[in-house]
Amino acid sequence: MTKKFASGAALLLLAACTTATPIGPGILVLPGSGKNFDQFRFDEKDCRGYAQSSVKTAEQSVSATDASIQKLYDHAYTQCMYAKGHRVPVSGRYSDSDRPAPAPSAAHTPPPPPPGQPPPEAPPDYRPK
Repeated sequence: MTKKFASGAALLLLAACTTATPIGPGILVLPGSGKNFDQFRFDEKDCRGYAQSSVKTAEQSVSATDASIQKLYDHAYTQCMYAKGHRVPVSGRYSDSDRPAPAPSAAHTPPPPPPGQPPPEAPPDYRPK
């Protein structure tokens, strides 16, 4: 019984150390303007492969949690689909409506000319009257 418990504990420990590879994106992407559904499906399959390879590279280089692996997958997938011209979700904080409106510009008077006489090569309209 102890041998069974030890092997079961080892399997449980091994399972806890591995991260789950995402099976797909955790975001919704819609076909871009002028893109038909067949093109969308082709691009989506290509971008899933791109995101999967990005995740595999990250898993080999650093230890990461399941949540960070999914986030990395979603970022790579989103970048790929956006680059192919599809509509991807964006956060509201990137909206122009969050920026303050520019202050109205007051009537601007130009600064006075520098003291002294203009150089001889200056055009006639630069000379004081």
